[in-house]
Amino acid sequence: MNAAVLLEAEDLKPMHADGRAFTHGLSCCYGPGRIVCVVGPNGGGKTAYLRTLAAVDPAAAGGLRLLGRDALNLDDDARRALRLKVAFVSEGAPLLSVVTGLTNVTLPAMYHRLGNAEQVRLKAEEILAFLDYPGRQDLLPAYLNQHERLLLAIARCLMLSPGLMFLDEPFHMTDNACRERESRIYKKLAAERGLTLLLATHNLGFVKRQADEIVFVHPDGVWGFNGWKEFAAASRKPVRDFLDTAA
Repeated sequence: MNAAVLLEAEDLKPMHADGRAFTHGLSCCYGPGRIVCVVGPNGGGKTAYLRTLAAVDPAAAGGLRLLGRDALNLDDDARRALRLKVAFVSEGAPLLSVVTGLTNVTLPAMYHRLGNAEQVRLKAEEILAFLDYPGRQDLLPAYLNQHERLLLAIARCLMLSPGLMFLDEPFHMTDNACRERESRIYKKLAAERGLTLLLATHNLGFVKRQADEIVFVHPDGVWGFNGWKEFAAASRKPVRDFLDTAA
């Protein structure tokens, strides 16, 4: 695999809860600094493909390489090392409820001994400034809005300097103004930090403006497109029906 390739999947099939393989495999290849959006109708399997691509859930079949490593055949130590560089933010961006926002951000770096307390705190504050975090750092998550909690979850991941970040419905429960701020942050992460982001999302406005690549997930198939122009011009009926419904 080319050293510049961060993620490569070959006929990758997620697994249903009962152990059955998904019918359709996904093949894709992404380098650094890319924004990849996973879109499709509700219940089509966006989250399943996202979690499998991130190696959070096991695959039923196919191949997956993340950051140059075979992500489907790792021992426990290698899997833990990979998780440091492959970040995953699940829907709702859960945080530890009993510690402050700043502590939520610093805990992973402290756990992995990536510096002393002062060094970790300074890095956390630098990342929060980079994200234009608008909230108070000394509050518990219960006193923060969804936008603030999402930014804390992203900052927590960035403390470990990942190369890949996966986000499941990151725009969920945020208003239009917050979505615009979040959109700028994702673009900034890709452009300035070389981070490749994969987002499962219903926010087609963001997809249209920012997606370098699009993965369309549907019960009838899984297809990749090089940006919105190619996606919008697709002749496949599932894509046309989806876009017509979303219009």
